[in-house]
Amino acid sequence: MARALLLSLLVRQHMALKEKFRAKYPHPWLVWEAGAWNVPEVVEGNVAATRLPLTDLRDCLPAGDALCFELVGHTDGSPLRLGRASNNALVVNDATVSREQLHLSPTLEGRWSVTRVAASRPVTLGGTALEPEQPTVLQPGAQLHVGDVRLTFHEAEDFNERIGRIAAQVLAQTAAPR
Repeated sequence: MARALLLSLLVRQHMALKEKFRAKYPHPWLVWEAGAWNVPEVVEGNVAATRLPLTDLRDCLPAGDALCFELVGHTDGSPLRLGRASNNALVVNDATVSREQLHLSPTLEGRWSVTRVAASRPVTLGGTALEPEQPTVLQPGAQLHVGDVRLTFHEAEDFNERIGRIAAQVLAQTAAPR
């Protein structure tokens, strides 16, 4: 399974690590942007019991936090699978996403491509429908729409810039008089 971290956690790490953040996270990212969440029916056993926190977590769990998947290719060259099922490398547990929806693969040129799985729900990339089983190279900032889910692809450098902008906003809000 690929490493998935909340955007808010990565922002805090960026504020703490500063220039060392790039070295810690040198790979591209796919960000599941905040939005409406369609809870899937419990068929596969993907859901565990949730325990409520004993303390107030408003400080560390902002409303609408995004989930960021670090894209690191498999050593055997197999694609990273994205879908609702728990056996995927990138799990997007939303009812509008197929159990196996997309395959993400590094290209020989060092970029990433996306391929829609044949039996999956429709996917758009920048507003254009992806044909099943046809790999398409991802550009930095490219947006994939899968049902109600929006995913944004970032190369390592533009992801670092995005995190840096958010960190600067957080610091400005913290420094502002109340």
